[in-house]
Parts: sequence; structure tokens; C-alpha cells
Amino acid sequence: MQPQYFTTPRTARYISLGEPGSGTQHIWFCLHGREQSLQDFASQLVNLDTPERLLVLPEGLSRYALPALGTTPEIAATVANWFAPDSIDADLPDVTTYLDSLAAQVLAACPPNTPVTVLGYGHGAAAACRWLAAGNIPYDRLVLYASIFPAELNRRATLAALPKRPVTVITTTTDSFTPEVAGEGLVQDLEAAGLSAQLRYVSEGPLTLAALGVGAEGASGPAASEQ
Repeated sequence: MQPQYFTTPRTARYISLGEPGSGTQHIWFCLHGREQSLQDFASQLVNLDTPERLLVLPEGLSRYALPALGTTPEIAATVANWFAPDSIDADLPDVTTYLDSLAAQVLAACPPNTPVTVLGYGHGAAAACRWLAAGNIPYDRLVLYASIFPAELNRRATLAALPKRPVTVITTTTDSFTPEVAGEGLVQDLEAAGLSAQLRYVSEGPLTLAALGVGAEGASGPAASEQ
């Protein structure tokens, strides 16, 4: 018995911290980690939520309830994944179509050439790279935070397909994550793909612009960047 595939429209969810409009000076698309709720992810980005910055947090298409620990099993958090290990080849094109459509809608509501940063956390880093490798959406900068690329996904081939944009790799100074998220090997793969990569270390907790380094956001849109 072999599984069959059928393509059908889906209704996805996302959180917008800020509203797109003429006052938007920076746009961030932020992709959450595996089994992470949008509310939890938003709490990690609270320091980036300022009036001039629009944060768009899409939710993965695989959404389900994660029972809470303790004596109140009726309380559950809704979490999501970007892909399943046994269906990555089918899931990632769906993710690309979804994020392309959402990004096009957001960009159309903001001033032309507004600088765009894409942040991927955990498995969201792998999803972000595959999305951007398709080359359909202009962006200025990619941030990969505690990145996890599943074994089923060819990391080097994915990175080689990325547009030539600066990449910041962020890894934690704590032991709360597995060694898989260590950034040194990822930086090496990015540089081997011809990309400019910087490694930064942060402590656990809300992400700050300072952690991203000077020039965390582009001064001009991707039209001025090298393709």
C-alpha cells in the first residue's frame, strides 16, 4: 500500500505584530520552531516589536494540540510543525506556496523597497531557507536562530540555492538546546555556498536587536542588493 497525494487549498493562520502601512520601515517574517505556539514565539520577539517594525509570524500548516503537563489535561496548547519527516518532499512546496502568497500580500500593503528580514528559529530555519531558495520573494537579510535541518533535507544543496544575501547565524550560550543547533558547521556550509555569514552567541530569552549586531536591518530594499 503506497500513500497517494492530493493538492487542496488550506486556510493558514499568522500573527501580525504591527499593521502594514505607509509608516512601516522594516518588515520581518519570523518562522517558529517545531511544536512551538505562535504566542510563545511572539514572546521571544517582544524586544523587536516597535512602531516602525512589522513582524509577521506565520504558523506551520501542520497544526495540532499539545496537552499541557500536570493535573489539568483539558488545557492544551496549539502548536504546529512546518513538515513531517515522512513527507518533507510534499510539505515544503506547500510551505513555499503559502509563504509566497502571504509575503506578497504583506509587501503590497507596505511602502516599496521596505527592507525585509527573514528569521527562522529551529526547524523554522530550514523552512525559511527552502522558501527563500525558491527565489520568489525579495529580502535583504536572513537570520537563522538555533537552526535545525532535518536529516531528510539536504542542507548544503538548500544553502547553495539561496540568493546572495547576508546571513546571521545565532546560537545559544546555554545548554538548553541539543548540539545540533551549534552554528559553526552551518556558517562553514554558508560560506562554502558563497554567502556572507556571521556567527553570534546569545543567552536564552527574548531576542534583541543588539544580539543581531550592527546593521541588523538594511537601509535600502533588495532592489539595491546583489541577486
